[in-house]
Amino acid sequence: MTQDTAADSTQPKKGMRDHANFLWRFIHFALPFFSAEHKWRNRGRLALIAALTVAQVAVQVGLNSWSARLYNALEARHLEAFLEQIVTFVLLLLASIGVFSVTLYTKRRLQFAWRVWITKTTLSVWMAEGKHYQLSLITGDPDNPDGRIAEDIRVTTESAVDLGQAAFYCILLFATFVDVLWKISGVVHVEIGATVIAIPGYMVFIALAYSAIATVTALWAGYPLVGASKLRQMVEANFRFGLARAREYSESIALIRGDTDERTHLQELLRGVRRGWESQTYGLVRIMVFTSAYAVLANPFPLLVAAPRYIMGFISLGTLMQMAQAFSQVTAALAFPVDNLSGLALWRASVERVMALQGALGGLQEKLGANRIEVQHEGNSLQLAGVRVMEHDATPVMKEITAAISPGEHVLIEGNTPICHKLILAVAGLWPWGAGKVTLPAGATTFIATDRPYLPVGPLGEAVCYPMTLNACVPDDINSALRRVGLGEWAGHLGVVENWDSVFSVAQQQRLSFARMLLHRPDWILLSEATNALDAAAQREMAELLVKEFPSATVVAVGRAGLFDGFFQRVLHVEAETAPG
Repeated sequence: MTQDTAADSTQPKKGMRDHANFLWRFIHFALPFFSAEHKWRNRGRLALIAALTVAQVAVQVGLNSWSARLYNALEARHLEAFLEQIVTFVLLLLASIGVFSVTLYTKRRLQFAWRVWITKTTLSVWMAEGKHYQLSLITGDPDNPDGRIAEDIRVTTESAVDLGQAAFYCILLFATFVDVLWKISGVVHVEIGATVIAIPGYMVFIALAYSAIATVTALWAGYPLVGASKLRQMVEANFRFGLARAREYSESIALIRGDTDERTHLQELLRGVRRGWESQTYGLVRIMVFTSAYAVLANPFPLLVAAPRYIMGFISLGTLMQMAQAFSQVTAALAFPVDNLSGLALWRASVERVMALQGALGGLQEKLGANRIEVQHEGNSLQLAGVRVMEHDATPVMKEITAAISPGEHVLIEGNTPICHKLILAVAGLWPWGAGKVTLPAGATTFIATDRPYLPVGPLGEAVCYPMTLNACVPDDINSALRRVGLGEWAGHLGVVENWDSVFSVAQQQRLSFARMLLHRPDWILLSEATNALDAAAQREMAELLVKEFPSATVVAVGRAGLFDGFFQRVLHVEAETAPG
């Protein structure tokens, strides 16, 4: 993992052009979902949310009109009219509950469907052809792809629907109540010297000015939040990764007494979390100072502005209250950027992280560079034509090798172990950096075993069958394979669920890898230090197993001279590239 300092992440780009560019990129990012599988269902959900949003505004209009009738009934002391308004209010309340409940349900269905689609789309690229592995090797590429997939996609989809629906609601609210406020404001005559100026709908202009000042102030106050949100997401992800890594390698850390160093490392990551927290806190305090004052002023301000016309008898009490509520609805609609600034900042940071991951995956081939090892599948033998493994920066690590391995041969690759391991990765198509051409036999089944095979958490039977599902393996075959590789004590315990990395020793894990081999029945077997934890007697057992169970299979292994004594028919020597003096 690359732990970025994110120096540039704390400084958001400036200007409306950047915001517009981001919105345009997000639209292109979002559109494929509404053209994918179940597109009509999801389009229907979106249309229903829009219709329900219109209904929400209609309820607010009804409540605004109701308030005028209520206060007029109170002012006139008209009991029958007052009782009618109680019945009207109950109907409006029931309508509001129904509309908001259905809206919430529909939104959540759309949000989860979108999240699932983006997650599956991203996973299908990330967890394919070793891209997750290759991406982790490229310096500067997106950090913590697991966190981006699990958390950032969730925030991206949930916030997009919530913020989009809220923005649409505010637009409708503004358009509706500006008209209401204009009509009930009447005309105010202002004398400037000898000139009298008639201002129709004067409360609309006051509401616009009030909201403009509030919005500009809020944007200024919340400006640091965008960068702070990005920084905090990154440092939190780094801290989670550090904790997960410490848990994964807890035994190794404990054995070498690395607790102090690991604790120091985790505390340093925690200090990064603190810096992100403090940066976000500073931005939130700036916003809170403004929003708290804004919230206190929002309710009395329209009454204070409109009260003189009521006192002078130009409007009724009902009209005054209706005007105040319409004013509040207009300013509430215009306050959308203010009210959602923190959420918008968090949402944008998550969207940027998801798009960056998808962009990195999409451009992985270009990132791998021009020096690449070509891998093809044809013929019936393994051909290495001028293969030369390099580091990511095109620095050669081995001298060029040309060789052919025929079906049924047993070949030992001898040399610097890390370099030989990279050569095996290149043959598997996972290490593309280098030059030359690898030709693999077409249609042959290949099994690659390393010194630490992957063991998924779950039933033992699934760990042995992996990557096949447990249903694809016969329990008797699994038990038989375990006995033949020296793990007979675990036969009959296929349903036991454990973290097998912790339960099995490295030697047992390597034996289990051979049990997998017995179930997969490969034609070509590649071993990269796959028995280095076994003693000489155990290695001879595995060699005898290969001879007995795979008499016609090709076996290529990385190791030192003497491995599987007498098993290998010839040796390929891999020479390391000497550094220029």
